[in-house]
Amino acid sequence: METKIHKKLNELAATAICGNDISSSVLYVSALAIAFAGQYAWITLLIVSLVLFLFRKIYGEVVGALPLNGGAYNALLNTTSK
Repeated sequence: METKIHKKLNELAATAICGNDISSSVLYVSALAIAFAGQYAWITLLIVSLVLFLFRKIYGEVVGALPLNGGAYNALLNTTSK
């Protein structure tokens, strides 16, 4: 049998994937906010940004405690009832 060599992602590829994931989420939410809030969408997005900014240390602690692939999924899986 042949042994398969699994390549790991380098920093550039991993950063590109994370950046794409985050920016696509931001653009998707922005479009929904504009559709529902209209000209006041910037206010709603600002409020959400401020709330997330307040909880940044908690998110960092959760991700640091669970250094596994699929961090967000694992964080939810390990902190909620199954």
